[in-house]
Amino acid sequence: SSSNGVNEPQTVHPPVQPHPVISGRRRTRVSLPSAPKAFKSSRARQQREADEYKAYSVKTRLLEQTITTNHRIRQLLNRISGDIREYDVVQSNAMASLGIAQLGLPRELIDAFGHDPAAVTGSTRRFQGWRAVDDIQHRLLRQREAFRAFLSRAQNQSPRSKSVLDDPISSLVQSLKALELHSQKITGRALEVGETLKTVQAMHDAVKTNYNKTLARTSVVYPELSRIVILEESYKDQYQQFWELGMDTLTFILDTVTPFWRTYGKTIGEDIRDFLIIPLYRNEFTGESKRYPVTRLPLRTLRHWLGLAIFFFASVAVAVLQVRAALSSSALYKLPMIPYESIRWTALPFFWLSILIQWWAVVIEFIIVFLQLGVVVWWTAWSVRIFT
Repeated sequence: SSSNGVNEPQTVHPPVQPHPVISGRRRTRVSLPSAPKAFKSSRARQQREADEYKAYSVKTRLLEQTITTNHRIRQLLNRISGDIREYDVVQSNAMASLGIAQLGLPRELIDAFGHDPAAVTGSTRRFQGWRAVDDIQHRLLRQREAFRAFLSRAQNQSPRSKSVLDDPISSLVQSLKALELHSQKITGRALEVGETLKTVQAMHDAVKTNYNKTLARTSVVYPELSRIVILEESYKDQYQQFWELGMDTLTFILDTVTPFWRTYGKTIGEDIRDFLIIPLYRNEFTGESKRYPVTRLPLRTLRHWLGLAIFFFASVAVAVLQVRAALSSSALYKLPMIPYESIRWTALPFFWLSILIQWWAVVIEFIIVFLQLGVVVWWTAWSVRIFT
């Protein structure tokens, strides 16, 4: 309606019909290429694939060769690093033995020899693409800087005025000169000794000739001298036999006693401790003021007790026989069975020494027997409660 109240007619528009929607897929018709054009396209594609495969094969072989070469170079660097380390150790030891202060190779240089900058490490695995290449380039530059720093420092160092081996070589030369002088002196003395030996040999021949002549004349005038010489040679032979017999006896005793003591020494020590030392030293055995209590007889096997009994009776028998032998030897202390005075007086000191050894053996054997009797008496009294 308008403002003046006049009603104007309204225009009615017809409804707009929507466009119909065509459902379904629109068909696209493709015409087939002609036969020559398809054949050329297939040949071009095959040729392109063959070229790509050939290029890929060449790149693969190049990559394998590069990997093999890098592996060999890495092994060579490792060997060089090991040789450098060994050289550094040998040089340090040699300089230390010579007492010369020597700075070894820097650790960075040795590590640079044995390290491959292009090797994939833990830090490199975190990068990809150009970052990994940049990290490898950075490590390669650091390796070159280590080499250049060492070379520049080595060029700046002043060379040694003399070799480190000059002093040892000069000392060795002086020692060789001293040895040569000493050798010349020894050679001169050897020549003198040779001349003296020739003179002594001539003198010995002359003395031997005179001795034989004198001995022949003396044997005719004094036949007793020949007998004395024969007796002296016999005495030497007997003395040598006696000495060999003594050495054989000593060897036999050592060869017999050593295995016996190795086998039964511990058992003998335990018997002496249990049967003799503990009863005699009751307080000292414990190291305290109270007495060591003896509550029972030491335990031994029947075979052990039988061995102790046999040892006791054998000790008594050997002591008795040793006393009889010592008495018999003492009765013959002048050796009346030897008719020759010289031989008798020569043998008397050895015989008297054997008598003394026999009496010492008698004393030792009687001490052993009395100790055994004391042990038997003590343990018998302990068994009847006389001793506690």
